[in-house]
Amino acid sequence: MLVACIAIGGGLGYFLDSRLHTSPLFTLILGVAGFAAGMRQLLRRLSKDMKNDGGS
Repeated sequence: MLVACIAIGGGLGYFLDSRLHTSPLFTLILGVAGFAAGMRQLLRRLSKDMKNDGGS
């Protein structure tokens, strides 16, 4: 999940950079945003697993 979010964000950023000629700007911004989204999903899933597991 984490890798997919980073790849999608980075890929979209790369596409925008190639269209707008703003070399690493959007790739970096959307790559970091993808990382943040992936971490959020990971933490949400871990939190859900901890609740289902009884908290221990």
